[in-house]
Amino acid sequence: MISDTAIPLRFQTAEVGVDWLQCNIECQEGCPVNTNCRGYLMLAAEGRFEEGYILARDPNPVAAICGYVCSAPCEKACRRADIDKPLAIRAMKRFLVDWHYGNNMPDNVIVQAPTGRSVAVIGAGPAGLAAAKELGSWGHEVHVYEALPSGGGTTLIGVPAFRLPRDVIELDVNWVAKHGVEFHYNVEIGRDITTEQLRERHDAVVVATGCMYPVAMNTPGEELDGVIYGVDFLKRANLGQTQWVGEHIVIIGGGYTAMDSSRTALRLGAKTSTIVYRRGPDEMVVDEEEQHETRFEGVQFEYFSSPVEVLAGPDGRVNGMKFVRTRLGPPDASGRRSAEPIPGSEFTIPCDMVIPCTSQASDFNVLGEFGAKLNRHVGVTDTREVVKGGSLSSWRTAPLNGTTPKDANGNSLNDLKFGFEKGRLTINKDTFGTNVDGIFAVGDFVTGPATIIEAAGLGRRAARSVDRWLAGLRGEELEELPVINRAVITQSLEHDMPRFYEATERQEIPMAPPELRRDFTSLVEVGYDTRGAITESTRCLQCNHNINIDGPRCILCGLCADVCPEGVIYMIDKAQVGGDDPEQDFFQTWPRGIAMIIDEERCIRCNLCVERCPTNCITMDRLELERFTPDGKVLLESYKDNVLGQVGQQAGMTVDR
Repeated sequence: MISDTAIPLRFQTAEVGVDWLQCNIECQEGCPVNTNCRGYLMLAAEGRFEEGYILARDPNPVAAICGYVCSAPCEKACRRADIDKPLAIRAMKRFLVDWHYGNNMPDNVIVQAPTGRSVAVIGAGPAGLAAAKELGSWGHEVHVYEALPSGGGTTLIGVPAFRLPRDVIELDVNWVAKHGVEFHYNVEIGRDITTEQLRERHDAVVVATGCMYPVAMNTPGEELDGVIYGVDFLKRANLGQTQWVGEHIVIIGGGYTAMDSSRTALRLGAKTSTIVYRRGPDEMVVDEEEQHETRFEGVQFEYFSSPVEVLAGPDGRVNGMKFVRTRLGPPDASGRRSAEPIPGSEFTIPCDMVIPCTSQASDFNVLGEFGAKLNRHVGVTDTREVVKGGSLSSWRTAPLNGTTPKDANGNSLNDLKFGFEKGRLTINKDTFGTNVDGIFAVGDFVTGPATIIEAAGLGRRAARSVDRWLAGLRGEELEELPVINRAVITQSLEHDMPRFYEATERQEIPMAPPELRRDFTSLVEVGYDTRGAITESTRCLQCNHNINIDGPRCILCGLCADVCPEGVIYMIDKAQVGGDDPEQDFFQTWPRGIAMIIDEERCIRCNLCVERCPTNCITMDRLELERFTPDGKVLLESYKDNVLGQVGQQAGMTVDR
């Protein structure tokens, strides 16, 4: 029983070890390819742009693309957001990429000696590019087979040129090619060659064809002339193909495809463009900036509305869309609150073109006849193309060439049997292997629609499994190797944050004015100039630095707590402390214990406590961390400040775990 006079528990402490230090740098932890964001921001703040580019590029084969259109999970994790707004990490990556290529700097890559093994990668999207780059750098002969006329996958056909210039995509494709990767374009698996034939030709096959087939809304009238799915609408626009566009467009959905389709429609001649979404703006997966830019260009939003029926006019073509108002109900299977229809709230929006952007599926034709049967099961089988009304119906599937290739014994080379569950290809989540020996699958093709950077992260992981498989490992040995953490903790004797860093507001990313946004290829986001980039970079809180108090030398004067501008240092009664710090058992035995507590999540690394301490018992320690696997393949690049071979004074202890 706890007495009424007991002191309430206020703080939960944690042991400061390698894992804690790693998680403390949340921007890198939030990045699926573990980019050292903090490192390249600080290099940029010092004007060391080329070094910053190398640090940003090294783990990310699609760094140029991500600089323009990444979903930026690093920014969502950035601890600066606890003070005001997160660092513009994505825009800073773009600045470094633009600086590197704008100054004609060379891309120096390291490729290991040839192994004599070859790998086919099907698909040149983010996952395929990432897997190909990793495997090529390890000396394997890599061939990428792509159905489109150039690389980039979903970024080429799904992201408009006014957000992502085509030459930026080529920068990443060319960088991957420098690792010995050979690209074969306009090769459609199932028409020109089959996956089984590739398996005969190569030692291993990686399927990374993405998730770019539309899924039906299952709404009456969906088959009418004037309905085209967003993924097809954007594909035709991005490839420069002729496309009829209505005057009044209704776009259904709340993701990036919906935003891009609505803005594209206006550029192609539509008079009005309206996005209808069944939930509210806060439930959209699209970030606030993207919503703002879409609205700024004249797109209208209709929230809490769900499609009921596509309406036809006397000519049989689309002339309106009926909706029903919705309200948020309990969470659905995905954890998001479901949209419940409100009876009797139906209304109609007049329109002559409807663009559904509600969901996407993988094209399983790449898996052969077995996959083609599954395509028919999920409903992407109709091969209609252009209809008389001038619009395009996007119910289609990539047809086989009418013949089935056979081996010398007359056996089909297009009839592999894969495992499926709930409409998705079954893989080993640890190895990315399918049930067919030597064939791996990765990215949106397996997971369903995800982000560019998530696909790239999975591609890197899959490459490591393929590499181990090629080395002869099987079973449990094929699973991901244990990660070894090695940290060097060094006193930062002259730690000094940039002037006014804590008061500097997030620098607005320059955008093109409305009159320059009418062309499909005119870039909307102008990007930072040098001054803006340096100013923004100085806002970084340098989360690889942490305060350390030497207890035996502390005299409990409280001056550090008094001088702290954020109030993150506390001098409290020991009874107010809980947690899993092993030292607790020791100090809780003190009859009159006092604890000094530091709230690292709110610390801005200003160094005032270090300067104020009369006994010099407080230090600002810098973390340098390396994570790697026993086979020598580095999992994460180092956090080292002395990057790119520059050697500095290091005094401290090495911690292995």
